[in-house]
Amino acid sequence: MDMDYKQHYQRDAREFDYWGANQFSPAETRRLQTIFELCPLQAGQRVLDIGSGRGWFARYAAESGAQVTAVDLSEDNLQKIKALDSRIETIVGDACDLPITDKLYDWIVAIEVLEHLTDPKTALQNWLKLLKPEGRLLLVVPDKEVLAYTLCIHCHQKTPVNAHLHSFDQDSLIKLLNKTGYWVKDTRLFLHKLLTHLRLVNVLSWLPYRMWRRLDRLCAIAGKRYHYLAVVACQARH
Repeated sequence: MDMDYKQHYQRDAREFDYWGANQFSPAETRRLQTIFELCPLQAGQRVLDIGSGRGWFARYAAESGAQVTAVDLSEDNLQKIKALDSRIETIVGDACDLPITDKLYDWIVAIEVLEHLTDPKTALQNWLKLLKPEGRLLLVVPDKEVLAYTLCIHCHQKTPVNAHLHSFDQDSLIKLLNKTGYWVKDTRLFLHKLLTHLRLVNVLSWLPYRMWRRLDRLCAIAGKRYHYLAVVACQARH
């Protein structure tokens, strides 16, 4: 059975439980803490959460007093987000071709989304049109990921593991952003692989975020081998 990528994501949302208890591991908790630090929201700001998934960021933004729009290919996920927080506007849509033309946003957030897209360049160009002049784009992607492939259980075709189509590092992502009209304000590598390899992320889950952040930076002496790359960008000034 042939199935396009939109059908894949819709089916995945039905087949897998992304909403049950204990969904956030200690490593995921550190990822969330880092993202919250990089995206200091203010009440009343307009926020667009692209590829909102299980909606944890959209809900955080709504609780911060922001006016939030969550966009995802899965109507099932969006219905669950809406049921958890009715303040969040939900839109079924493709990240490469958003069905939004009448709003501008203070923050556009795409967390582990860009690596999934068939055309990241076009997506970034379209997102730029939705940013306010002083707005910010926050991207989070796996850092220097080695792409692997397996056999899809749905269509029996060769498919990338985790549906990741692209791999990025700091240089390649900054270059892509510059080409699509952005100026990069900040980059951050986080969650060092040494910490996860030694299971220190679990052992030190009690550590306050600031102390964990210092430890994470210190691990760079063993090489810049991090799980994630975050970038904050804005419109380039010409």
